[in-house]
Amino acid sequence: MLTPTWTRALTFLCALCAALLSGCSQPVNNPYPASDAGKSILYSAFGERPKHLDPARSYSANEYVFLGNIYEPPLQYHYLKRPYQLEPETAAAMPTVRYFDAHGKVLPADAAPGRIAVSEYEIRIKPGIRYQPHPAFAKDAQGKPRYIPLRLDELAGIDDFQGFSETGTRELIADDYVYQIRRLAHPQEIGRAHV
Repeated sequence: MLTPTWTRALTFLCALCAALLSGCSQPVNNPYPASDAGKSILYSAFGERPKHLDPARSYSANEYVFLGNIYEPPLQYHYLKRPYQLEPETAAAMPTVRYFDAHGKVLPADAAPGRIAVSEYEIRIKPGIRYQPHPAFAKDAQGKPRYIPLRLDELAGIDDFQGFSETGTRELIADDYVYQIRRLAHPQEIGRAHV
């Protein structure tokens, strides 16, 4: 049983702690600019520095945080629908599928699974999707790659890709996805140029 003195002391101590903690709303060592306060900004951290931003060589979840913001797949999951549902991202529509038997004959869409030997998916890419401007896409007056092959004297004073004077872009095509799938399946393809 607490005496009135102890009850008053505990009440005072709780009030003092609440008053002191109410002043802790803004940390002294906040690394983010005060101008960002109140804005809808998500700050995040990763356990280790990314080593590869190439999907064929990447192996860390930390890297896929960045890769998901660089590369756009043909299809993506709708984030709010349950059960999960695919929807087009760079694809113009959902894939169409055709089924074939072991002799190459087209089967109806409701064919028994045991009869299906091959499934063929057709994915059409949206027109007008372009790559970001980059020196790798720069062309000379004859339409040939401007920086391929790259001479050593052209690299003098260039520390990053923004140091190149010319850039270019091009439209995304289905062969870009085919090439990347082949690179994922055959690691020896990693070194080959594809522009």
